Amino acid sequence: MLKRITLPVAEIVNENETIRTFYFEKKLGALPGQFIMLSDLVTGEKPFSISECESGYFGVTIKKLGTFTQALFEKKPGDLLSYRGAYGSSFSISGRNVLLVGGGYATPPLYYLSKELLKAGAELTVVNGARSKKELVFCERFSNLSLSYQRITDAGCLGRAGSSVDIAQVLLEENHYDMVYVSGPELMMRAMRNLLQNYPELNYEFLFERYMKCAIGICGNCTIDPLGIRLCVEGPVLARDKIVQLTEFGEYHRNAAGIKEYF
Repeated sequence: MLKRITLPVAEIVNENETIRTFYFEKKLGALPGQFIMLSDLVTGEKPFSISECESGYFGVTIKKLGTFTQALFEKKPGDLLSYRGAYGSSFSISGRNVLLVGGGYATPPLYYLSKELLKAGAELTVVNGARSKKELVFCERFSNLSLSYQRITDAGCLGRAGSSVDIAQVLLEENHYDMVYVSGPELMMRAMRNLLQNYPELNYEFLFERYMKCAIGICGNCTIDPLGIRLCVEGPVLARDKIVQLTEFGEYHRNAAGIKEYF
């Protein structure tokens, strides 16, 4: 197990009312798609995907959802938090003409991926979707990169109502891509998997989220049926050959007690 490191929060950026990005001044050396286990040393410990990672700092973008994240939202710059990691598989850096599709607060990891793909010389199209305009995150960051960027909301407040999957469908019909990356709510990603079945030659990778306790493959809480893949080790990024076999995907997940909870 990687050693735990405790350090002060360097900066907190309010993305909206319920989403914040926490920055730490520390060389992490993580790859796009990997995650850390973050703790306040009192309330608990949870996994969070890395949304930014440079030579001297890294950031995780967090949505306030429960007791633990509520405790994090009470923190201020200078307060101490503890982490271990980075853990898990990462996105591959491949493809020349690449489509990235994000949904809601799961979109930020695609920002880090976008920066690495651009360094590798890829041409990128990024789709960012959310329920409403205020729930779209990282819009300015994506807009400042050298890529094609499209936004959409369920509410239609940007001129068109729909999901990021709707835009992806049009883009796939009108353009040739050699790689697709997806990060979003599971039902949104299942819709993307169904869409991508129409393009059997196209490679893709998804970033999954499951309940995790240990992050090192021991407890088994994050295994996914029927392959028994441990998403903290073999995931959280999975490629097409694995995704098409997952019967659990978009149907159910397991809670802290290991009991199935259907979507």
